[in-house]
Amino acid sequence: MIEDMDVARLMRAEVESAETPSAVVNIERAMIAGRRQRWYARGAGAALAVVAVAVGAVTVPGLVAPDGSSAPALEMVGALAPLEPYTGEVTSPDASRIPAALETIDPTVQYVRFGWLPSGLASLQYGAGLTHTGPGVFLNGSSGDKQNWAGVSVDLYPKGVTPPAPQVMGIDQRAPVVSTAPAPDVRGAAATFTQYDVDGTDRLSLRWQYAPDGWAAVDVSPWAAGQDAREIALHVAQKLRFSTTERVRMPAQVMGVPQSLRPIYTDVNGPLTPDGWRWYASVSYSALPPTANTGTQWSKTLDVSFSPYFEMTDKIRAELDGKEPPLPNTTFDGHQAYFVAGGDPNGLESLTVYDVRGMTVGIDAHRGTLDEQGTKGLFQHLDLAGAKTDWRPSLMVD
Repeated sequence: MIEDMDVARLMRAEVESAETPSAVVNIERAMIAGRRQRWYARGAGAALAVVAVAVGAVTVPGLVAPDGSSAPALEMVGALAPLEPYTGEVTSPDASRIPAALETIDPTVQYVRFGWLPSGLASLQYGAGLTHTGPGVFLNGSSGDKQNWAGVSVDLYPKGVTPPAPQVMGIDQRAPVVSTAPAPDVRGAAATFTQYDVDGTDRLSLRWQYAPDGWAAVDVSPWAAGQDAREIALHVAQKLRFSTTERVRMPAQVMGVPQSLRPIYTDVNGPLTPDGWRWYASVSYSALPPTANTGTQWSKTLDVSFSPYFEMTDKIRAELDGKEPPLPNTTFDGHQAYFVAGGDPNGLESLTVYDVRGMTVGIDAHRGTLDEQGTKGLFQHLDLAGAKTDWRPSLMVD
């Protein structure tokens, strides 16, 4: 999710850029995207790779078979001493692979799925395409506790990009290295463990090349004293399922998008546990060419999102803590809806339609990305026939 820290970074980029603000990044769009995800997918994890893992711990030693029947749980405890040589076991790798380093990132492709995760996680998230730092792919599993974050994240970088140190609280700050150590080969490639100090809590990063000149990283944070996070990172890495042909599964099909727009980012997330019900899926399109810089491409976009519809109750209102969806101000196509037309030349037209086959559908479009029918015209082209309220993203190997 685009949380307050992400918006602050975007605003900082806008201030420091020599270009006009609207050509760098649209803060209104970032805020709307963040609000939508907080409304409907609270606890689903971070949306940007730079904040994919925060603080906490892992407990219950020992790894087991990929069914996770007695996998280690994640909880908030302590920190690790500097890394020592690894002498533990390494599970056999999954046979899937990406044959060559990714030169471009196709947002419609599901490049990676988890084959194994430790227990104690509540939600999964996948994002691919153009983040605010550049093209990339990330996949994470989180505990769902926003106060005591625990989780595992995977990042795939395009050709020639070296994984950076993790982001820490504060703008443009990178975590210092605590220690490094050789790791066993991962999927036939040399690998390295790096331990970082992220806001006073250790984070372990396992890095290797998934293809020549193409880097991958598995980060684990947090973990308990006595639990070897390296085992978890290695087991996750070895059991990842890679693909360059599988498509990201969406709860509904986006149809009727003008040919002048191209997808630049896809984000899907949802619960890992059977009783979890909140999920979120969105796709963003840009009217600007891929040769434009990152901020410029995000300055003129169309965003379409889907999430489960829910009736507002006192309990949910308390959970949302003031970040509630807007009250309907109109009706559209027989449904309660909220609509705001962009008022200035760079305005953002926003349409939210409630309880559409059990879903809430959101469409945000910068002026000039759609024809004169705008967001309402696009809504009528969406293929919602197969929509199901119990939809889940396909982020774990079946």
